[in-house]
Amino acid sequence: MSTPRIVCPSGDGGHAALFAAGPLHTRLAALGEVVLHQDNPTEAEAGERLRGADAGILSVHLSDEALRACAGRLRVLAFTGTGAASYVNLALARELGVTVTNVTRYGDRAVAEHTLALLLSAARGVPAADRALRSGDWSGTPGFELEGATVGVVGLGGIGRTFATLVHALGMRVQVWDRAADPQALAAVGATAVGLDELFATSDVVSLHLPLTEQTRGLVTAGHLDALHPGAILVNTARGELLEPGALAARLARGDLLAALDVFDPEPLPADDPLLSAPGTVLTPHLGFRTPQALRRMAEGAVDALEAFFAGNPVRVVN
Repeated sequence: MSTPRIVCPSGDGGHAALFAAGPLHTRLAALGEVVLHQDNPTEAEAGERLRGADAGILSVHLSDEALRACAGRLRVLAFTGTGAASYVNLALARELGVTVTNVTRYGDRAVAEHTLALLLSAARGVPAADRALRSGDWSGTPGFELEGATVGVVGLGGIGRTFATLVHALGMRVQVWDRAADPQALAAVGATAVGLDELFATSDVVSLHLPLTEQTRGLVTAGHLDALHPGAILVNTARGELLEPGALAARLARGDLLAALDVFDPEPLPADDPLLSAPGTVLTPHLGFRTPQALRRMAEGAVDALEAFFAGNPVRVVN
């Protein structure tokens, strides 16, 4: 049997350098020939780099066409994150005999802390105050305190639970919508379970923490956003596709909603996207998970998955 060829086609996300040296490189090299790319290729280039590979370490979108072109030799794609469905067609991969794995829980703390940073920035108007000060305006705009405010957490997975713990410590009242809310998990963060419509109608802050699935795509509708009271804050560090297309830009155009966003649909955000000029926004470029600690856990999880696959005991298979 030939030596497996393991290809990391992109350095996007900042984790690829971790595979280039040290213990992770040693572990990969023990599995087979390792080819690492540190740049950020186009989707077509990433697909071309994966042709002839037995295994891929995936952090960029892979088109159906590229996936088909890799079929035959390609056996496994180790996705360096949780939401693999946003990057590769899982059903097609299964049809072509390609196992797709993911990494879970690596970024719970990192993303939750970034969510809190976005919330505080929006509540206190930090970006606008920074821009004003640099232009010579010392007047500033007052913000508001979060203690006693109600935060609605949509999704009580690892990130949602961690975020709920953080805001509960600030003295916020926490309410949660989750399809399978665990009473013990709710009690641990001092939260109550409510319906999704009620959550949007009664929250001062809504923070989204759901994975993107066919069930959650477009789950947050224009009606939900319209139910938010003037001055409310929407925070999204999960996936842009959770919102009905165009609904958030339309609600923001009214000028009475704040939005703190780390994720978008599409990504990267086009230069003419209305969110870039919408009032009351704090925007960051999908970097909630990008801490050295989370990136290392992510990279270790991808290597763990490859080792398990080649040992005949695949773990965290998502297709």
